Amino acid sequence: MKHYQIDKVSTKNWLNEQETSQITTLIASSFKGVDSQAYFQHYFNNPVFYQRCVRLFYQQDQLVGYCLLTFRKNTDNSIVIGASAAFLASYRGNNNTFAFSFLWALKTWLSHINHKVYYLDTMLSPAMYRAMGKKVAFIYPNPAMTENEIQLYQALVPDAEPSQWQNLACLKTVGRSTNYSDDEVQSLKASSKAEIAFYCQLNPNFSQGSALLVLIPVNLKQIVCTGWKWLKSLVRGN
Repeated sequence: MKHYQIDKVSTKNWLNEQETSQITTLIASSFKGVDSQAYFQHYFNNPVFYQRCVRLFYQQDQLVGYCLLTFRKNTDNSIVIGASAAFLASYRGNNNTFAFSFLWALKTWLSHINHKVYYLDTMLSPAMYRAMGKKVAFIYPNPAMTENEIQLYQALVPDAEPSQWQNLACLKTVGRSTNYSDDEVQSLKASSKAEIAFYCQLNPNFSQGSALLVLIPVNLKQIVCTGWKWLKSLVRGN
């Protein structure tokens, strides 16, 4: 079967009517408790973002997944990159979003060198946290956070709700969840994989509309260390 990708940028070649319809259909099938039209307007067409870009994943002519990145400038001279992704169940877990997200984060940092740049994702899925946690050098929350790192993280997510894990404020009630089956939820909660187990410790109610606020700073140290980690994984074939 033919697999291909299409990249779209809001300032150049944004979504046409057919692509918009395909995305809203995918959103409706990928999440529970979501109004797909409202979700699309909030993330794909929100004027608060100065730029949006999306990678569309196709099998034949069927849209099987997307990764959306949004870009917002704050008054404190920072740029926050947000993310949204959805895939049909059979296409989840393939690390489809990392390369796209990393390259756009690098491009944003290089073109805004005097800004602080952060990648902030409202993660509904333990598997997504693992996919990113295995790839990037520095991700927050993590089980080895120092007191200073906790303070810095909390300052950047001031409206977060507390978790049972050390009372860390790192959660957000969003009212939607990934469309996991009951068996998939139980399998994730029983997982011995370190990143998934930690996510479930932080956010045990991920299947009931609670998300984890995941912060990834984009700076020279992150880019160098993540790039090196990525290259080593390619050499190992992981």
